[in-house]
Amino acid sequence: MREFAQQLKWQMMILHKNNLINISVAVTVIYALIFYAIRHLGDLDKLLTLLIFNDPAVIGLLFIGLGFLIEKNQRVLSVFMVAPQSMHAYLLSRMVSLTIIGTLCALGMAFFAKGLEFNIAQFTLGALSTCFIFSCIGLIIVSYSNEFLVYLLKSIPVLFAMALPMLNYFDITQVSAFQLLPVQGPLSLMAYSYNTSAAENSMILAVLGSVVWCVVLYAASFYVFKKRLQHEPIA
Repeated sequence: MREFAQQLKWQMMILHKNNLINISVAVTVIYALIFYAIRHLGDLDKLLTLLIFNDPAVIGLLFIGLGFLIEKNQRVLSVFMVAPQSMHAYLLSRMVSLTIIGTLCALGMAFFAKGLEFNIAQFTLGALSTCFIFSCIGLIIVSYSNEFLVYLLKSIPVLFAMALPMLNYFDITQVSAFQLLPVQGPLSLMAYSYNTSAAENSMILAVLGSVVWCVVLYAASFYVFKKRLQHEPIA
């Protein structure tokens, strides 16, 4: 736990040094001002869900790739191979640091858009799991990328594929298979956070789905990253 805390502190410093925190805050402020300006235009819950959901997803997916590629170019990953530290602490600290930033940004947007008229605990869990899930997916993608442009080209189709449950949410489609995708649970939690009529069973399924996918994707991303790091330099 002590090693994880030290790693987390270090990761937050790296994010600040690379201006990723400043970028996240700037984007949040822009979105928040837009939300505040349009808050009286009627029922905008679904639009707000889409835009707020997008922020932690992008932070998790893109920033983790950018961070690892920067470290690869600085030969930090080569040093890591001989460093006496836990790979779990290293990876989890990176993911958790991004998850904290993504969640705080999402909460900032929600407060501007909804005030206190939403369930903060449900929304927070949805934002946390969204950012963590996309961080895991980003780690898998960056394990097979050597340049940020290549990483982007691989990430964008994945981002769109993961967003397919949004089609059901907006009643564009009714494809049951989309509900099996990792983002369904987090999306439902965000949507339920300002819908007091949501069924308890639906809430439980959303929580379980979010937790299970976080565990499964972390295990998969850890395996892929470790294998790539041991057998060939991160791509």
